[in-house]
Amino acid sequence: MPEAAAGQEGRTVASDREKPDWEELGRLLSRGYIDSGFIGGVTRVPVADVVRDMLSEARADEQVAELRRTAAAAGVDADGARILEVGSGCGMTVVRGRTAHGLDIHGIEPSMGEYSSTLDVCRRLIDHYGLPADAVRDATGEAIPFADASFDIVYSSNVLEHVGDPAAVLDEALRVLKPGGLLLVVVPNYGSWWEGHYGILWLPRMPAGLAKLYVRLFGRDPAYVDTLNLIDRPWFDRWLGRHPGRLEVLDWGWGVFEQRLRTLGFGDWAALSVAKRIVTFVHRSGLLEPAIWLARRLHWETPIIFVARKKE
Repeated sequence: MPEAAAGQEGRTVASDREKPDWEELGRLLSRGYIDSGFIGGVTRVPVADVVRDMLSEARADEQVAELRRTAAAAGVDADGARILEVGSGCGMTVVRGRTAHGLDIHGIEPSMGEYSSTLDVCRRLIDHYGLPADAVRDATGEAIPFADASFDIVYSSNVLEHVGDPAAVLDEALRVLKPGGLLLVVVPNYGSWWEGHYGILWLPRMPAGLAKLYVRLFGRDPAYVDTLNLIDRPWFDRWLGRHPGRLEVLDWGWGVFEQRLRTLGFGDWAALSVAKRIVTFVHRSGLLEPAIWLARRLHWETPIIFVARKKE
């Protein structure tokens, strides 16, 4: 079987290698989601759909495109950057970033507990494509195994809500970021009206205790709330207060959120099909403009797309 051709450090040129055994990888992921109680207890999305989305090359390509677009808007060329992904999951963004897009992208993903099946799948994909074994390292965001100032972009998507200490993760991201580098963090806004893991409407800024009672109304597992960091805009403001003068905040994601509301321009991944139906109803009810007006003033944009430059 032909090997992937190695390019520059951290880059790989796509080859004619056969596709991975997606069925076997899907079985590994399915067992992890079922054993953890996520399927059924938290989400009503069928396990086959969750697994399909997690292993989707198209979804990974969308993330790479969004990373490039956001970086370009901040004046950073992702194609010439050394990139770290914090929380690589199954590794699809790193694998596609290297093999299909020629990016110098590295990742970290922990092996403990509920993440063991995703890292297992990640390692199999990395091996299949002939990538370096350390393309995604077994590590947590609270202890990133790289030197200070070693990346031009640190990227994390839908991870910060799951980590043990989100402030420590961002501290570490800031440490490994080069001066002038870009911090790009995508995270659900728990100050908004949507919760994507459960796939339900949310009450902005609910405390965890009330949230557990609330999800019970939908017949969902309230224990999962305890695993989430209910992050919102004020949370980021508090974290920024720990690093005065070190970061220039460039964006919070409002423009992307408004564009998606106006055009329904977002995918149907996981429970987003439910969100799209809700937004479609808002359109048909003639409530779009009032909803956007309120959302802008009350910071309901979700996800938060936090973009900041580390000052020189």
